[in-house]
Amino acid sequence: MRALLRVTGSLAAVGLLLMSVAAVASAQESADITLDSPVRSFEMGPTEDRADLDVRLRNSADTRRLVKLTLEGLPEGWDIGVWNRFFDYKVAEIVVEPTTEETPATSLRLRIVLPLGDDRPAAGDYAFVLIVTSPDGEVEYDRATYTVGVPKEPTAEEEGGELTLRSSFPVLSGPATSSYEFEVVIRNETGEERAFGLKADVLNEDGVPQQNWQLSFKPSFGQERIISTISVPNNLTENLDILVTLPRNTPPGDYLIPVTVTSEDEVYEEVVGLVLRIRGQGLLSVTTDTGLLSVDATAGGASSVVFRLFNVGTAPLTDINLSADRPTDWKITYARESIDVLSDLTGENFADVPVTIEPPGDAVPGDYLLTLRASNVESTDTIQMRVTVTQSTIWGWLGIVLVLGVLGGLVGLFVRLGRR
Repeated sequence: MRALLRVTGSLAAVGLLLMSVAAVASAQESADITLDSPVRSFEMGPTEDRADLDVRLRNSADTRRLVKLTLEGLPEGWDIGVWNRFFDYKVAEIVVEPTTEETPATSLRLRIVLPLGDDRPAAGDYAFVLIVTSPDGEVEYDRATYTVGVPKEPTAEEEGGELTLRSSFPVLSGPATSSYEFEVVIRNETGEERAFGLKADVLNEDGVPQQNWQLSFKPSFGQERIISTISVPNNLTENLDILVTLPRNTPPGDYLIPVTVTSEDEVYEEVVGLVLRIRGQGLLSVTTDTGLLSVDATAGGASSVVFRLFNVGTAPLTDINLSADRPTDWKITYARESIDVLSDLTGENFADVPVTIEPPGDAVPGDYLLTLRASNVESTDTIQMRVTVTQSTIWGWLGIVLVLGVLGGLVGLFVRLGRR
């Protein structure tokens, strides 16, 4: 009987062990991580020796996953690695957070570098595999096979020096109150590494150069310094960001920004045209009709000022609301609570609205601050008014009457006591 109990206990322990192993295995499933890599097959250019591909890891599980990235079947002599998105370091293992609307997929870059010179591979298709697994390799989440086509090298007669310049998004649009950033790609196929000078101008629709625009260049990946020249190795590309800041009163319209890249020896020059499409935007500015921001008032009485609104922007403003921040129990009344349309600088761009200010009757004499405000969905502006409150004259006369009454009573009292 005891032997039977021991056997039964052993079987139960084995069952529990198998259940725990199954639970651990189910904790990480192959479907948790997916490898999103849009480009899987491509051909290198005749003189190219490097390519960079986007790789994204998506985590559909509820918890983070530590994954291992492995490359298999690499062609001999090729330098292939998975990097962080700014190419600061190579990645072998990485934590992938659950992918949500707030937490996007983890972005990586796959860099493929062919051997140079006499070791350059012969023309043909070459394949390798990127595998995503758990750190122990027990769970394979996903894999991607990449095929790289290597073309025949051009002959000396076919190969010619060339500098190319392009932009994926050459047209941007928005208001004059924003700053803008274009990306330009420089490709050097001149036969040797070269330094290039950078220049940009701004022209309006009539071709007239614009003043007071700020244009600057900086490298696209991980560097904040402003540059005026850039060195590009042969058969490679470099990405540039062109930062554009324009005056706030820039009129609406299309502005051409020709970007010129010139080699130091001035043998090679290329121009790409960028377009910044500025739409009009209204801008509120408020004051009083006299420009004074102070007024006198009497406790319990009403004083008035004229609230003046300007539209100093480049488009009409609509549905402007008027409001105020005031001390407790004060009454601030606008002659009208809103303005339907206020023209821009091309028309009658201001409006006057009388405002009545009434302190309460028990207001203590002194200086008070209140805020007058105009706002709509595009713009808001305010002014602070200083209101100097004095006591009502009724209370002054009442005080005089009381003093005279007291004095009269004292005189009568002295006269009566003097007779005695």
